[in-house]
Amino acid sequence: MDLNGYKLVFEDNFEGKELDLKKWQYRGSGARRCGFNAPSQVFLNNGHLILKYQYRTDGEFGEGWYAGMISARERFTRGYFEIRCICNDPAGSNFWSAFWLQSRGSYDPEISKGGPGGAEIDIIEAFRDRDKALDFPGTPGVESTIHVTGMKNPPYTVEGHSTQHPSPIRTQISDCYTAFHTYGCEWTEEVYRFYVDGRLVGETNWGDGVSEVDEEMIISLELPGEAVCAKECSGEFIVDYVRVYQKDE
Repeated sequence: MDLNGYKLVFEDNFEGKELDLKKWQYRGSGARRCGFNAPSQVFLNNGHLILKYQYRTDGEFGEGWYAGMISARERFTRGYFEIRCICNDPAGSNFWSAFWLQSRGSYDPEISKGGPGGAEIDIIEAFRDRDKALDFPGTPGVESTIHVTGMKNPPYTVEGHSTQHPSPIRTQISDCYTAFHTYGCEWTEEVYRFYVDGRLVGETNWGDGVSEVDEEMIISLELPGEAVCAKECSGEFIVDYVRVYQKDE
């Protein structure tokens, strides 16, 4: 990734003992899919941000599966967004790691208008053993994709949800669940470009145009519709840093 012309506008290396709540906020606390999001599942350890899933009998919202989600307080329009992390291995549990952007109206067809009014930009989702998630089922890897609503001529429709890019960008990474890698997205006026370890792995302008509005930057360990592991299992999404670069307008 060539950062010539870009300047660093946001950075967190997750040093210290607690999450910097001037930069971040807990997101979506409460019921979600098969369990709950809770601030207790987000913490810092040895210079890393940790998002942890586990089954809790003493959880804030009652007994059940818990995971964590945070978002940056500052919103961004275009730029290069990068995370360095070790993704949680979803095999045998269905919990997965995600780094993504979301606009206020990405799921409203009258606002999104096929993308210019807002999109969901999934920089990475780390799937495995999930239906239709990867062309290489059972092999470690990440997926990058775009969701919009209100397309003029969508290739298909999903009732009550967004229209997803029919060909997500899928990258096979043998050790993404055991080693740090960098994942990034360059969002320009014309296209979204996705990178792994600085290498371009794909690009798209899916929809009726690239998002033109400010979006929320989110880090999450996603709760599945159904947890398929024993209550004793747990896992962590480990983040080394998050950076955002933008060009002078």
